[in-house]
Amino acid sequence: MQRQTSSWPRVVTLVATCAIGFALGSCSASTSEVMNLSYVCASPPADLAVCSADADCATVAIGCYCGAQPVNGVARKYAVTARGCEDNAASTCALGCATQAKIVTQDGSTVESGTLIGAYCDHSGATAVCKSRVAPPGGSGGDPGSGGW
Repeated sequence: MQRQTSSWPRVVTLVATCAIGFALGSCSASTSEVMNLSYVCASPPADLAVCSADADCATVAIGCYCGAQPVNGVARKYAVTARGCEDNAASTCALGCATQAKIVTQDGSTVESGTLIGAYCDHSGATAVCKSRVAPPGGSGGDPGSGGW
């Protein structure tokens, strides 16, 4: 006489195994270049520009402006959304003022369009924040603090 067995334990085991695999895969670390956090443009997050190292920072050109084009530093994890917000602001801008073919960075420099601009993590305040600045002459990689870019 053949004993009837239930396939229920096998199904539960299979589902549990898949769930564990999914959980482990979804919790894996991703690089800062890949990670992108979104937000509502009208209310940017408080940590929009917070950083711990230069690699945490990116630049975003402000979309609606007068005079020289402002370029600000933002946390790399928000850069894609910030650029989208600024592109939208540019397409709906109604300031009606003159613009210039120049760029202004957060270090106060005003330079010609096409000048290499980068972001760095400024540790001078209570909280480190991303800021934009003109790349140092000859900077082609490395730590901006040591003259590279």
